[in-house]
Amino acid sequence: MRIVASMFCGWMVWFSFVTWRLMHPEVAVLAGIVSVFVCEAMIHRAERKGLQRERFQLRQQLNLSAYNINQLQESLSHVQAELHRRDIIGTPAARELLKRQEEAMSAQSSALEDRTSRQDRMFMAMERLLASQTEQTAAIQQSLAELLTQLASEPRQHVTMTDSVLVQNREEEQMRKQFRKMSDDFIAELFE
Repeated sequence: MRIVASMFCGWMVWFSFVTWRLMHPEVAVLAGIVSVFVCEAMIHRAERKGLQRERFQLRQQLNLSAYNINQLQESLSHVQAELHRRDIIGTPAARELLKRQEEAMSAQSSALEDRTSRQDRMFMAMERLLASQTEQTAAIQQSLAELLTQLASEPRQHVTMTDSVLVQNREEEQMRKQFRKMSDDFIAELFE
């Protein structure tokens, strides 16, 4: 969708230059392509900042959860020390309570490890998604640069409408399918 928005921005710049006859048609095509690059870079930067903000918030939540669990473990250790003291005296109810507290502590430890591993997987998936978006943007910019080079190397008297239309090739379609698959995998990992 963002590629369509970038191309629409470039088309509008080209159309306005051609309509108002501000420049030669070749320069208008060049201005349209440059505006596509600029729009794509701005959209990519905004998405990257959003992902980085989200990663920072998740990291803060993880740190807060770890702090809370450490506080609970300290409280639990104090309770266990008290129970051990009472167990020396010999109360059977205290032994049962101590056993339950140890089971609760082991359950908390396994829950913390599970949550940490899930969040690590999520961070890795977010990094892969960010890397994939970067590669896709680079490939699109490379395609646009090659198109610009081709247009600049072919001298013409008139520039037709087909010169400003980008034709989707198989590599771009394959990259889109791969990006969609990675996005689906990322979303699936988030909700496991």
